[in-house]
Amino acid sequence: MAEEPTAKRSEVKPKSFEDLIKDVHEKDICGECGGCVSFCSAAEIGAIEMTEDGPPHYANKDNCLHCGICYLICPETFELDKELNKKYDFRAPIGNWLKIVTAQAKDPRIREVATDGGVVTAILIALLEDNLINGALISKRINSFQRVPFFATSKEEILEAAGTYYDLKGPVPELGNYNTFVSTISELKKIKYSDSMKVAVVGVPCQIHSIRKMQELNIIPAHIVKYTLGLFCYENFKFDNIARARIEERFKFSFNDIEKINIKEDLIIKLKTNDNPLKIEFSDLKDIMRHACRVCENFSNYFSDISFGGLGSQTGYTTVMVRTKTGEKIYNLAQNKGYIIEPNDLNGSVEKSKMLAQIISFSERKSKRAESFEVQ
Repeated sequence: MAEEPTAKRSEVKPKSFEDLIKDVHEKDICGECGGCVSFCSAAEIGAIEMTEDGPPHYANKDNCLHCGICYLICPETFELDKELNKKYDFRAPIGNWLKIVTAQAKDPRIREVATDGGVVTAILIALLEDNLINGALISKRINSFQRVPFFATSKEEILEAAGTYYDLKGPVPELGNYNTFVSTISELKKIKYSDSMKVAVVGVPCQIHSIRKMQELNIIPAHIVKYTLGLFCYENFKFDNIARARIEERFKFSFNDIEKINIKEDLIIKLKTNDNPLKIEFSDLKDIMRHACRVCENFSNYFSDISFGGLGSQTGYTTVMVRTKTGEKIYNLAQNKGYIIEPNDLNGSVEKSKMLAQIISFSERKSKRAESFEVQ
């Protein structure tokens, strides 16, 4: 009796953008980092695009190749994380690091406009001057409370985009839709690049995470990203009209009086009408937090070449965590050019231990919050 033919195995189809909608968008955990759109646009597929206010959506569903890459490179899926953890020697909760220091830019013009110590700006300028990059993908202020992705190709453009100071002269209608998150890497799709193009990207953890996934898969446009400068990120906020009114009433101030916003242990608001900054605990801002941020565990941006933030440093200084050999190279470049200052009295073993303790504490808090968050 002849054997029956072996049944064919059903092919495992790669995840598609429809799966991303189901597993990420419908659960309201899309961080709107723009990684999926950057790939789809750079590859001239054009199936998906960013929206004005919300997750990416289909621009042309018929163009979708169902290749699954958008799903793989999303920071809210677990795909490729095992590979990245091994490659970057990840150790919970803050990842691998080679050096931690508190520093500031030597140039007073940088420090004047910088959010903290201006170290990121100093490094970008050093990279440009030594022709190690053609430009830097950053966020740029276009009015009092609105920032947009921007590809800076000169020292002047980098300086213009630095910091979070606001010019509040005249009416400020844009206050009605102020979002502290900027979808920076979506701008990658607009950069006209060649194989010789070299770019530095400044981004929050979800953005750097997506870039690292693209690099792991060797897909465009990640091949032009040579340096990743990551920002500490505990939370991002969205101040729409309702949230703005609620916060103004709760803390008795007007957004029209805001001069500067910074995020360290708390949300710190400098008002024109008061010399003492207003400090607001994150626990008091749950109702205006970006929903997607609640599931993110990555505070210290552990997949970046260098990560930066104000936590752990005095006002006017930047906490710097050099993570990779590439990061060490470019930090040393800026330091050797005299663009970065490391005060000895702020960088003793005790001070560095305190910095690490604060970063670990915040990372653990963010991780626990993510674990306890109920995804829809």
